[in-house]
Amino acid sequence: MLSHLKISFYNPVSLSYQGGGERWIIEVAKRLSARGHHVTVLTTLWSPSGQNNVNTVFEDIDILETRYVRFFRGFAVPSALDLSLLIRTFNESDVVYFYVYPPNELLAWTLKHKIRTPLVGGFHTFLAPDRFFLHHIYKPFFKKALRAFDGLHVLNRHIASLMKDWGYTNIYFVPNGVDTYLFQLGKGNSSFFNVLYAGRLTEDKGADVLLDIIHYVNEKLRIRNIKFTICGFGPFQRLAEDIAGEYENVEYLGFVPREDLPNIYGNANLFLIPSKTEGMPLRLLEAQSCGLPAVGSNIPGISDVVINGKTGLLVDAGNVCAFAEAIKRYYLLWCDSPGHYFELNKAIRKHIVNNYDWNSVIDKIEKMLTKHTSP
Repeated sequence: MLSHLKISFYNPVSLSYQGGGERWIIEVAKRLSARGHHVTVLTTLWSPSGQNNVNTVFEDIDILETRYVRFFRGFAVPSALDLSLLIRTFNESDVVYFYVYPPNELLAWTLKHKIRTPLVGGFHTFLAPDRFFLHHIYKPFFKKALRAFDGLHVLNRHIASLMKDWGYTNIYFVPNGVDTYLFQLGKGNSSFFNVLYAGRLTEDKGADVLLDIIHYVNEKLRIRNIKFTICGFGPFQRLAEDIAGEYENVEYLGFVPREDLPNIYGNANLFLIPSKTEGMPLRLLEAQSCGLPAVGSNIPGISDVVINGKTGLLVDAGNVCAFAEAIKRYYLLWCDSPGHYFELNKAIRKHIVNNYDWNSVIDKIEKMLTKHTSP
């Protein structure tokens, strides 16, 4: 039996934002609290969208928010006026889970001499030095700052391998989890083939590629019995609204609360995820828990979850034609062999239940945090 701990989570993003990292904290904090641990979540008031999407209310979990400073790039950091709150909260804990969102790792490295509690760094996003010149310049500072952490939690195998190449050994590969009781096998729709996109409408999530795929399917393949449902918000929101107005087979739902997602997945036939970078997308796990095959970019995080040719198809990121042809392949399977398609749904769900159910994932997270508690 693991002893009850005082666990603090630090994230520079307000929980009201409800991105993947924020949903992860909400799930993990609730589940650790239910196991008897005292959980505190400390965030800044910053939201990347500039707005609060959800008012998050917890029972038995302390939520602390600080003022923030944000530089011209990267995530916010706590204001110097509130650093004493951060240090005190950390030192009153047995272990701290610290989101490594640049430049916050520099904050941890700078304050390490004042923090007595072990820090576990969590990587829910990562540098992309091959895509961004500033990331390339920042990389040496990033690598050095990681020495501030007693443990490094990664969500996919690619980052785990990269960390090992950098000389780190205190690495924990623990994937994201999904509530497989909430996200059950869906029934789909018998009148049309519904392709679902659920995620932020940003370039890194491939929202621009999504719009090109919709145009390609409608203008090149001309399969009108394929419907596209788009859920999410972000910089490409206006373009999503425009394309929904342009084509009758496109529906834009905007931001969808979590409690409505099981029904959204249940009425879909295929999950589309054209991201350019990922840690390990929760929406993909939710969709596949509902039995949806996925067509996604062949990148780390997605390729960790999707078994190419079995639970979905992986294509080169940004290859619009390949995405469209993969969608067509599942559409034809759905049309020509519905029995085979339903057996595929069940096999996909079984794979997720066996490997990503929160009950087993939270055990690994709990053991990781316990290993690094203060003596």
